[in-house]
Order: sequence, then C-alpha cells, then structure tokens
Amino acid sequence: MLGALGLIILPLLFDFADPNRVDRNSKLPPAPEVESITVAKAQRPSAVAANDLKAPIFDIEKSTAATNADEKPYGLNPLGLPNGWVLQVSSFEEQASATDFRNKLRKQKYSAFTKRVQVKGKARYRVYVGPKIDKRRAAADKTNIDKAFKTDAIILHFVP
Repeated sequence: MLGALGLIILPLLFDFADPNRVDRNSKLPPAPEVESITVAKAQRPSAVAANDLKAPIFDIEKSTAATNADEKPYGLNPLGLPNGWVLQVSSFEEQASATDFRNKLRKQKYSAFTKRVQVKGKARYRVYVGPKIDKRRAAADKTNIDKAFKTDAIILHFVP
C-alpha cells in the first residue's frame, strides 16, 4: 500500500522531466505573403554629362600661392564654395622618393597625396597635404611638417 501511494505522490512532488528537453511545438504565426516588385534603374539626369564622373575632384595645377596675410582664413569664394588651402610640402625627381615621403606623412596622420607635373620639360612628383577648409589649420600643419621633416612647405589656394 505504501508503494502504491509512493507511485502516485512522488511524481507530484518531483519533476522527473529531462531538463535539456527542447519544446518543438512552434507558436509562431505563418509567414506573411510578400509580393515581389521591380525597381526601375536609376537614370543619369540630362544636365550631367557622362564624362563628369571621371574628372578629378580638383586640379591642383590651378592652385596659386596664398601670400596675402589680410585674407580671411575661412569663408566662401566668388563661386559660393568654401575657400580651401593645400600645402605643397615637397617636390621630387623620382616617383619612389615622393611615394616614400607621402607615406611618412600619412603615418603622421596627414592626408597626403602626390601629383605628377611637368617643370621645364622634366617630370616632377610633388607631395601635397590637404585640402584644409581653414587657412589657420593649413598654417599649423605647415609649421608642424616643416619642423618634423625639415621642409619649407607652401600654402596654396585650393581651386575646385
């Protein structure tokens, strides 16, 4: 009799179910019906020429030296675009030397780039830093770069 009572009461007191058992009954609603649509391909506006996308962002060769100390260090140019300045840090006869110097500047967290130019019929490779939107920042970078690399950088107007 005690055995029969143990068989009835023991399962009520203790849960003998597997603790690692996974409930496989899904209570998620069925997936909604989705209609596929076609999207029209983007078209180039008629006012934009196809070759505009291949043009460089700016032409560094049109930049001129910024020598006027009276000019505002920031503001808009006559085209309504922000004024900008670029530092010409150095010029090399060999592309490898220009690339090495550019990489040294980049390691110092300067946004440096190189440009091939013709000077008196010879190819030269110039190293630039910038552009900067504030002339004071360009001047501060010039001071730091001149001191660190023993150069004499030139501040140029950025011409878009």
